[in-house]
Amino acid sequence: MAVALAVVAGCTSGEGGDPKPETPTATGGPTSGSPDPTSSRASRPREVALDGIDPCATLTEAQRGELEIDEARSAPLDVLNTGNPPPTCRYRSNGQALYSYNVALVTDEGVEYWEGGNNLDVDPKTVGGFPAYQLKLTGTSEGYCSYTVDVADGQQAYVQFFPIGDGFTQDQMCQNAAEGAELVLATLQTLK
Repeated sequence: MAVALAVVAGCTSGEGGDPKPETPTATGGPTSGSPDPTSSRASRPREVALDGIDPCATLTEAQRGELEIDEARSAPLDVLNTGNPPPTCRYRSNGQALYSYNVALVTDEGVEYWEGGNNLDVDPKTVGGFPAYQLKLTGTSEGYCSYTVDVADGQQAYVQFFPIGDGFTQDQMCQNAAEGAELVLATLQTLK
């Protein structure tokens, strides 16, 4: 347990975010003999460009109520570990269970960024008909869970469920991240 927490703490530095995956090989394929996620990635039904969107506008008041969100604040989060954090909104619940939904609108790197990393479990999913990846740290069930949705060429809507304290299983974290991603995607489609 202590080792798992040390791994998570070392990767997250107390804030939400994801470790950077390994760089793909010179041939462009995944490293470490990983399966190629692109082979199972669905095609995007339409393009939803993220340029100029306020990340704190990605959940409506009704959706915030559904997720039991108490506050929203803009605070860039370097989800790609590039030193250039995208606009991010940290939606936080301050009720009995403490958690946040971190929504980052990445406009300079598509979801293929996550393909081939060896310190993440990268599972192809679909969110609202759009191709997506579920991301979680390999070898632990104590961290967080994120979904990143392929919304446009070179762009992704990244939604992370980040527990603040105990009380969530890995499955619950991933279910919450998936629900958050569905709601964010629904709102994004009304903004463009």
